[in-house]
Amino acid sequence: MTRRIITLVVGAVAPILVAAGPALALDDGEVPGKSLGTGLVIAIYVLIPLGAFLVIAFFSALPSALRRPRYRPGRAWKHDPLWFCGPDDPVSALSSARPGATGKGGASAEW
Repeated sequence: MTRRIITLVVGAVAPILVAAGPALALDDGEVPGKSLGTGLVIAIYVLIPLGAFLVIAFFSALPSALRRPRYRPGRAWKHDPLWFCGPDDPVSALSSARPGATGKGGASAEW
């Protein structure tokens, strides 16, 4: 039980100390520059992230805004029939087809 508590405490405190390491560094004697103004701080930490969020939100909503109406089950089909990966001349292919000419297929692997 105590070993779990020690592991939990070390696991919680170690990342904080590792992340705080640069803050514990000694001063190297450099003269700090001018501080940022309030307007620049607001622009950097508020406006730029807000703008990035709005751009991402716009591009994620764009596909659904550009989508055409789609077919809903139960409604009439308003488009011409379409045969994907079918023969070039589907009328002659259907007229020359025999009902029992295909294999069984499925999980039995009798194609």
